[in-house]
Amino acid sequence: MVAAVCLTVAQSTDQLVETNVKLQKQAAEPIKPKPGKSAEDQIPVIEIKGEGKPMTAAQIRSLEEEAEGKPLDIKIKKTWVPRDCPKKAKRRDFITFHYKAYLEDGKKIDQSYGKDPIVIQLGVGMTMPGMDKGLRGVCEEELRKINIPWRLSRRKKSRVWKNIPKEEHWLIFDVEIFKIDQWTPKLQFQYFDANNDSAITATEFAKHAEKLRKDFGKSWPSDDIDNVLASKYFVEYFDSNEDNKVDLQEYQNKMESDEKEMNKISAKNKPQGRKRDPGLGWILDFNNDGIVTMSELDAAPNLFEKGPSSVHEWLEAQSNSTKFKSKDEL
Repeated sequence: MVAAVCLTVAQSTDQLVETNVKLQKQAAEPIKPKPGKSAEDQIPVIEIKGEGKPMTAAQIRSLEEEAEGKPLDIKIKKTWVPRDCPKKAKRRDFITFHYKAYLEDGKKIDQSYGKDPIVIQLGVGMTMPGMDKGLRGVCEEELRKINIPWRLSRRKKSRVWKNIPKEEHWLIFDVEIFKIDQWTPKLQFQYFDANNDSAITATEFAKHAEKLRKDFGKSWPSDDIDNVLASKYFVEYFDSNEDNKVDLQEYQNKMESDEKEMNKISAKNKPQGRKRDPGLGWILDFNNDGIVTMSELDAAPNLFEKGPSSVHEWLEAQSNSTKFKSKDEL
């Protein structure tokens, strides 16, 4: 039995040695191409297939830059700046401008020239985040080139930006600034007052909100907010003489009062959330601290339905809830 095992091992060893010798001989010999084909043509091709939808080039670039620790951000080139710049654009200001848009390879994809210039309010969601950021600090008559990466070109569907693609590496905008109107409560009121009759009704405000959605993709931050109820709440909020409309004086008085309340709260004591929108979203800041929190957004549909008189009760409930949480932590 032992002899048989030894014989088998010896035979296996001989076969391994013989096989190794054959492989070494084959490796030493060059590949002989088949008639009509080169050696390179006969190298096997290994195809690797993955599951799911292929990633776009922009998504791949995003992952690469994140892996390298380089965040994607806009690039600005000031093509021409006027010698005098008495006012630089900042958040809430209204900007009138023209643009030409290009893909990364230089192909022009859209322009506003030949049509009415674009008018947006800066920092309130009327354009893509990269454009919003790229227009900060711009001067009247300035020419500026803004390169916007994929992650900062996201936006909702709209009439003004409908020709701008969403799946490109970079979008390049050449902008020409015509006018900068610095924000005031009066200017904001005039923006709402589309028919220039010096009064804002709930119907007029609802139409304004719908126009912003269609033209620029700007809408209420929550899908649960009803535009009609929000518009009715807006009028009740500013309408001090209860005549179902808001005039300029009423609007200015309430805005000034709210801003005084906001300024009393230091930046350190403000919660996390969005900065108060000077337009549609002004009425979402129920406690007048200048920040719209998630709890305020969650409560908005119900509060808009009940009216401004319900806000005080809700604020008390929020305050009591915070006190109970603090006691539990202790």
